[in-house]
Amino acid sequence: MEHYELPLVFFTVFAQWGIGGVLALTVCQSGRKRKFSAVQYRMLALRFWIITVLGSCASLAHLGSPEGAYRSLTGLEISWLSREVAAFIVLNGVMFCWLLLCWFKPVQREVILLGGATALVGLGTILVTSQVYYQMPLHPLWHSAATPVAFLGTAFLTGFMSIAVVRAYWHLPSSTICNAGIVIGIVLSASALGIRYQVPGADASSPLLWWQLFASVCVAVWGISRLNNGMRSWLWVALIITGELAGRMLFYSNVMSTAPWF
Repeated sequence: MEHYELPLVFFTVFAQWGIGGVLALTVCQSGRKRKFSAVQYRMLALRFWIITVLGSCASLAHLGSPEGAYRSLTGLEISWLSREVAAFIVLNGVMFCWLLLCWFKPVQREVILLGGATALVGLGTILVTSQVYYQMPLHPLWHSAATPVAFLGTAFLTGFMSIAVVRAYWHLPSSTICNAGIVIGIVLSASALGIRYQVPGADASSPLLWWQLFASVCVAVWGISRLNNGMRSWLWVALIITGELAGRMLFYSNVMSTAPWF
């Protein structure tokens, strides 16, 4: 299991899920369809913040000495890893401010604006994280457009599917914006798989790949066809999360089992 780098798997997937959730919640709340109530909005904001914090905390488990994590900020000028740490510090700070505003003024225009800013910071943070891997030309499975595309696909797929399920659970009408976000997530995730498995060395026979194909892409396609019929079960989101976790495990193990970089 050491080649799967599980702390990094949970860090990247959960952080991207939280960022995607903030993005989906913000854009759907700004649409014309019936919106979440103040209480519902607060609950969702808190959950996506917790998910993001859990993801950020998981990254500390990867460090040999977590108390020395501050040293990772010493190379901002030359290191994408240092920039990633800085980006997550900013993201968590902005997201906490957004959460506080949601809690005290959940239906104000300022919440939507700060939510949009938080989502943009989050998307930028995802791209910085992807650059940590993309900037390694000696590892072609990472040095590929599939890396940022897959990371963004995880955010869109998990975030917008979570909001779609919640809307159905609370008997709110399906949102065109939410449906479009899920479709974007499906396209990004499928494209990333197509790009990555044209690179020599990709393990196309792994059960992890086939589980990702089924649990992420196929379940999402089936799920979006059921949205108008009231898809209220969190099982849909749980399956997609397991698919993304499987895909991320393969992302790390394909490289770490042959040429570890740390």
